[in-house]
Amino acid sequence: MKVNIDDFDEYQGKSVKKITLANDRQVQISLLSQGALWHEFLVPSSATCSNDNLILNFAHTADYYQNPFYLGMSIGRTGGRISKGSFTQGEQLIQLPQNEGANNLHGGPRGFHSYNWSFDTQTKTDSASVTFENSIKAESDGYPGDLKVAITYTLNNLNQVIIQYHGQAFDQPVLFNPTNHVYFNLTGNADILDHELQLNSHERLAVNQQKLPTGEFKATVGTPFDFSHFKPLASCINGLQDTTEKGLDDVYVVDNEVPAPAAVLRAPTANRQVKIYSARKGLVVFTANSFTADMPLTNGAGHPYQGIALETQTLPDSVHHTNFGNIVLPAHQVVDYQTVYQYSEI
Repeated sequence: MKVNIDDFDEYQGKSVKKITLANDRQVQISLLSQGALWHEFLVPSSATCSNDNLILNFAHTADYYQNPFYLGMSIGRTGGRISKGSFTQGEQLIQLPQNEGANNLHGGPRGFHSYNWSFDTQTKTDSASVTFENSIKAESDGYPGDLKVAITYTLNNLNQVIIQYHGQAFDQPVLFNPTNHVYFNLTGNADILDHELQLNSHERLAVNQQKLPTGEFKATVGTPFDFSHFKPLASCINGLQDTTEKGLDDVYVVDNEVPAPAAVLRAPTANRQVKIYSARKGLVVFTANSFTADMPLTNGAGHPYQGIALETQTLPDSVHHTNFGNIVLPAHQVVDYQTVYQYSEI
């Protein structure tokens, strides 16, 4: 196991570090201190005699912030949308920053993605890790209460990438619903239409025109949204061309009572797959339907269906839907969430 730390570039006057974790099976991941961002997921390729990157990325830090898609970024304090950027705590109405119309999206303008994080690394016999840490004041991001956060990425010799989120409240309750906005493309080809997806889910959230949950759970069986068995993404996307989105941008309700991966993404043409394990109830699936040509991604100019995001989290806007799950961390309490990405050949 190895860890390397290099200068990546500068962003907003601060040095951005690239931390690379390498296991004994020629698999590597790299993270950026800016945004606690997942930059690379490199696996060996017999076809190219080199390492192929399984996730979308940019060559420069600034490029990550020139579009609204949060590629690879750590998301928090809250993933997804909060209606009107407000919620009630006790009898008090709390107003959060509004950065998507009247709503709060992905932690607002000063979410986790916006910070250059301090970090520490660790190497063990069969794993290597980096932990990003930050103490976020209420006056910094506009959320109530101060929050201490640690985000740990671990790569082990089982070819697992484990992301652990640790939140600690101080003397006030805080909101905590973190996730990662990584986009997968297992082949490196122009799009992910030939990828196949299976989800441990039979329902998705109904949303309104602002993509806010209505509170209704909609069955997916017999619809283009049904991934209870492996299905090519092309067949789903083709079946959604008469919709506004023309692809997936949906919140699936994970059947986390069943001991199975929340999602399995595979690319038969490349003989690769990634299984995603999470104990949380939500999984946002987005097929990059609105990527645009002004995005200089390393695998080509941006275009629809270039990658797929699979974001594990508590169901979004849960502060307005009590049956969605609780994202309020009481004063002086801590909480940990974990997502495991298991890479293998098929």
